[in-house]
Amino acid sequence: MRFQILCITFTASILVSASPQTPAPPCKEWQVCRQMALEAAERKDYETFLDLSWRAFNSGPRNNPELMAMLARAQSLSGRPGDALVMLQRIAALGVATDAATNDDFVNVRALPGWPELEAKLTGKPIVTTPAATTEKSTTPATPTEAKPETKDAKGETKTEARIDKPADPVPAPPPTGKPARNAKPSASKPTETPAPLSFSTNGLTAVGLAYDAVSGRYIVGDARDRRLLVLGERSGRMSSLAGVDAGFNEIGAFEIDTVEGDLWVVSTSTDSRATVHKLQLISGRVLSSIPLSTELGAARFADVAVTPQSVLVLDATGRRVLRAAKKGKTLDVAVRLPTPTVTSLAPASDGVAYAAFDAGLMRIDLASRTLSVVEPGPKADLSGVSWIRWHRGSLVGLQKDSSGAIRAVRIRLDDSGRSARAVEFVDEGAVAAGPTTAGVAGTTLFYLIKRPGSDEVEVRKVALK
Repeated sequence: MRFQILCITFTASILVSASPQTPAPPCKEWQVCRQMALEAAERKDYETFLDLSWRAFNSGPRNNPELMAMLARAQSLSGRPGDALVMLQRIAALGVATDAATNDDFVNVRALPGWPELEAKLTGKPIVTTPAATTEKSTTPATPTEAKPETKDAKGETKTEARIDKPADPVPAPPPTGKPARNAKPSASKPTETPAPLSFSTNGLTAVGLAYDAVSGRYIVGDARDRRLLVLGERSGRMSSLAGVDAGFNEIGAFEIDTVEGDLWVVSTSTDSRATVHKLQLISGRVLSSIPLSTELGAARFADVAVTPQSVLVLDATGRRVLRAAKKGKTLDVAVRLPTPTVTSLAPASDGVAYAAFDAGLMRIDLASRTLSVVEPGPKADLSGVSWIRWHRGSLVGLQKDSSGAIRAVRIRLDDSGRSARAVEFVDEGAVAAGPTTAGVAGTTLFYLIKRPGSDEVEVRKVALK
């Protein structure tokens, strides 16, 4: 099966440094954070404005329209119009009016496709669409009207005789398609420019994981060494911090978006093998809850996290086990223990079945019965060296190290039972992944970071899966 390779389109090549940003000054009381945020806005330090606005919003009164409006303004000015639109929608749902329709700080928000609907809610005016036909100018020249002669009646009064205008000469039909008109000049079509793909520098960045937030149009990249999550705007190309040590992160192992609930699940491990699951609000990076692993379960290193409709699964590489927690739970329980010495990634196919990658192959896990079976490789299916997997329509999409040491994107075709692999296919022939886990799947698209030869830059690559 062929795969259609897509590149992310942007108007220009974007090079973004991922070096640590200057943190916003500390503040504890929300009133102080609000004042400091407004001062940052005055000096046009919009990233600090956004950071402090979040702090004021998170620590201030719940659903405070003033703090929400300030945050929406900070999101718009810092290049996050999609986030600002969502916040303005929340304000509108409270029945509170804003100046978003006239304030120049929201000009980027008003350019979004979702703005007319929001504006209708804010103003009460219906959405008006102009038919395309009324906006086009006629290309047929108007026929001049003949002058109507004036005559005198019996009383000497002037009257105008009615005259019928002559019909305009018929417009000649265009020449038949495929036969150019005589002496016609060929139209010069403007060549289509291929926009450069999105790229950024990994200098100083220990990249781990990759996720795509379709609602806000941004990518999330983990920095394991500096214990933080970064966001890369799909349109703006700007990279900024989403959450870091303030969120309680240790070394980040993996993260996954719950597209149903709108949450971001992150796993991290400290140097003394204390591991934690963090639940964050996706749009803001605000910590909603944390689930530390009980000391009774011993040392751990959380290597992967996956979301199912009912629960969150965590892969513990040190303890060689799969842990499970309810989405609103507060504890982690052992779902199944794994006999293999090295495990790298976890991919649930449903609430009851999951797959785990280890150094020599794949395992199929029945979570209900807690039974394991090794996925049998077919004659053309080498399953060794798989470092990351995700489930997609009866197959597994993953990253696999080949004999040369390069990491490639692959698709592992399973049989109907899911217990043996029929084939392993290259998804993106020739491309080399930037890391063993820097990939994600959203809908029918695989996206991952690929290396740019001879530099420390990586490129975000998108591949449509069929």
